[in-house]
Amino acid sequence: MSNQTMRGIPYLLVLLLLVIALGGGAAAGILGYIWYTGGSGEASLSVEEALATRAANDAAMADAVGTAIMDAAHTVIADAVAAAVAEAVDTSVAAVMEAQAPASVPIEFSIVAEESQASFTLEEDLSGVRTTVIGTTTELGGSISVDFAKPSESVIGTIVVNARTLETDNSFRNRALRSQILRSARDEFEFIVFEPRELSNFSADSVAVGETISFDITGDLTVTDVTRSVTFAASVTLDSETQISGSAAVNLLHADFGLTIPEVPRVANVTDDVDLKLEFVARVE
Repeated sequence: MSNQTMRGIPYLLVLLLLVIALGGGAAAGILGYIWYTGGSGEASLSVEEALATRAANDAAMADAVGTAIMDAAHTVIADAVAAAVAEAVDTSVAAVMEAQAPASVPIEFSIVAEESQASFTLEEDLSGVRTTVIGTTTELGGSISVDFAKPSESVIGTIVVNARTLETDNSFRNRALRSQILRSARDEFEFIVFEPRELSNFSADSVAVGETISFDITGDLTVTDVTRSVTFAASVTLDSETQISGSAAVNLLHADFGLTIPEVPRVANVTDDVDLKLEFVARVE
């Protein structure tokens, strides 16, 4: 081997080590950024406070709309009253008979957070091994008004889940969720919100203590700043006159909500879809 070739070997070795160092530094930098921006995972608001804030905002909006409607109604109220009286006279007998029929009274149940859970499930390759990833939190809340004699008349209120408190079995993954995927480290994206719009496909016309009824819940799901209409498959069991329990599940594409999975060392082939599930216990307060 010539002296010129021998002199070139150290330079090649130094160059190779420099490339390796730069690559390792980039990977460490990515992980460091995720760790730093992921935050602590502590909630800034309880689910009760989040629901109360939304209710106050909705009430203010309703008051504003109601005032505008009343102002407009003043110009037509006389005609409306006259028409209502005429219709009442024509249907008086039917109205009396209907009034005599027993009316069912919906019962309102509130979700008990410490006995309930929101979760997501997906799969990924972690260090070359296919892995099922499950993230869970008990930070969820909402109310359900159930009409046992006529379940189709039941009403489900707004459901909120604190996305910042979702945890898997990996601390780096948790921070990636908060910093880059769900961005829940930011206060404006802390909560996932589901606003039910329609209940349908009930498996029974009524429900009694000890019985389970299944149905679909269609509503608006908001994750970060994207809202999509989704339909959960749900089931509810009437445990007693003061307690219900149940679950609701849906499969979604995370891309539909603008969510992207960051490229990080050791993680690959994350599934495009994710299973969301709510398991709850709710009681009369």
